[in-house]
Amino acid sequence: MDPSGPDYSPPRDPLRRTAAPAEEGWGATCLWLPVNLVQAVSLGVVCGTLIPGALVARKCSGNARIALWMARKIWAPIIIGGGLSRLAVSGRENVSPGQPTLVVSNHQSYADIPALYCALPVPLRFTARMELRALPFIGRFMRSLGMVLIDRSSPRRAARAVVELGQALQRGEWTVIFPEGTRSVDGALGPFAAGSLAAAIAAKVDILPVAITGSGRMLPKGGFRVRPSRIHVRIGQPISTRGLEPGDRFALADQVRDAVGKLLADAVADSPGNLAGSTG
Repeated sequence: MDPSGPDYSPPRDPLRRTAAPAEEGWGATCLWLPVNLVQAVSLGVVCGTLIPGALVARKCSGNARIALWMARKIWAPIIIGGGLSRLAVSGRENVSPGQPTLVVSNHQSYADIPALYCALPVPLRFTARMELRALPFIGRFMRSLGMVLIDRSSPRRAARAVVELGQALQRGEWTVIFPEGTRSVDGALGPFAAGSLAAAIAAKVDILPVAITGSGRMLPKGGFRVRPSRIHVRIGQPISTRGLEPGDRFALADQVRDAVGKLLADAVADSPGNLAGSTG
C-alpha cells in the first residue's frame, strides 16, 4: 500500500504489545475495580510491615544485607504474585554473583523493580529520582539500603550521584540503572543517558544489559491499574568496560542500548502472537 495514500496506516509497533495495557470494555474495568482496591490495601499493609522491619534490621545489623534479602525474598515475590502475574527469566547464566556489575535495563513499570529482584540472584540496589526522598518512610528506606538518588535538576548534584554510584560499584555492590530516565508508555525503547555509565567505566566493572517485557501490562504508567501478566526478564551477556575512558561513555551508551534493544527484539521474535504481556 502506498504510504502517501489516504487509506494507509502505519504498522503497529510490535514492542507496544510488551507494555501497553490490553484494551478492555468498561464492564471489565468495573469488575476489576474491587480487585485493584484489595490489591492496593494489601500493598499498603505489606509495605507498612516490611519497610519498618527492614529499617530495624538495618539498624541492628549495621548493614543492609538482611533488608536487601527481605526485599528480594519476601517483598518482590509478594508484589508479583499479588499482581496475579508470573515471571520468566532467560539468560541467568550470564550473571556472575561474585563480580560487581552495573545492571542496565529498559523501564516499563514500577513492577520492573520487584521483577529484577526476583530475576537476579544477587542483592540489588537501584538508582532513583531525588524526588522520592520526600516520600514518608520510602526515602529513608531507600537511603538506608544504599540506593543512589539522582537530582536531575542540578548538573552538579547529578555528577556527585554518579561519583557515589561509582563508589558503590567499587565496594562490590550490584546496582541497577534505568538510563531512559522514565517509564515507557508503549514499550518503545527511549534514548539512553550516558552519565551513569561513566561510573561503570571509573569502577572498571562490567555492564549487564537486561530487557523486561510484560511489566507494563501488569502495572502501566499513569495509575494503579493492575492486570495479570507474564513478565519476562531477559539477561544479556556482560559488556566489558576495560580500557575505556570517561569520554567513551556516549559510544558505550549506544552499545548498551543496542544490546537491550536486541533482547527486546528477541521477545517479539520468540512469541509474535503471544508476547510477555499476555495473560494466562
